[in-house]
Amino acid sequence: MRTGCLLKRSLFQLGFLKKGVVEAIVCTFDAKREPNAAPMGVLTEDMESLILQPFTDTLTYRNLLSSRCATVNITSDPTLYYRTVFKDANPGGALPKAWFSDAGVVDAPRLKTADAYLEVRVMNVTGYDTRRAKVTCKVVKVSKAAGLKPRVYCRAAFALIESIIHATRIEALISEGDREGAEKLIHLTHHYADLVKRVAPESIYLTTVSYTHLRAHETGRN
Repeated sequence: MRTGCLLKRSLFQLGFLKKGVVEAIVCTFDAKREPNAAPMGVLTEDMESLILQPFTDTLTYRNLLSSRCATVNITSDPTLYYRTVFKDANPGGALPKAWFSDAGVVDAPRLKTADAYLEVRVMNVTGYDTRRAKVTCKVVKVSKAAGLKPRVYCRAAFALIESIIHATRIEALISEGDREGAEKLIHLTHHYADLVKRVAPESIYLTTVSYTHLRAHETGRN
């Protein structure tokens, strides 16, 4: 089987969606080879390359420009997102160096406790908007922790479940005379439909959440 087909299969098994945004932790070395980690939405348009969208005033962006590589770490532990965003919440105000190990192919650190990680090389850097860059990366290696079946976190799945839960409560609230409460839930289903449209525009999640929002809106009109 060709390498491209194997890579597509690996990304699919990890839960990546074509043109869908998933959450991961991007790790890079700075100029002094100190490891840095930052949560970031990651996008794939072809199931072979990854697109990172760092803010241009961040250390991650500067590191990507200088080192031209990174690891994209997948974890099911939400506290890792918290501690890599709010670094001052860690002892000493910095991420523990013991968290990191060197990647196998690219010159970048990886999170030791990640469920899986992808090693990437920067191919192209362009502007995404006035504050963010579009960094297109080639995936050169995919590694998974032994004994695990890791999956990326996609906000679309959470949004769909929340939308369904809210939609099932609308009719009951109307029957109880709580029109205001029903309208709030209808508004939330609209919010989640917009979220899914943004992060998973070509997925079954969008079809399903759109139908859920339509049902919620129709229930509210009755």
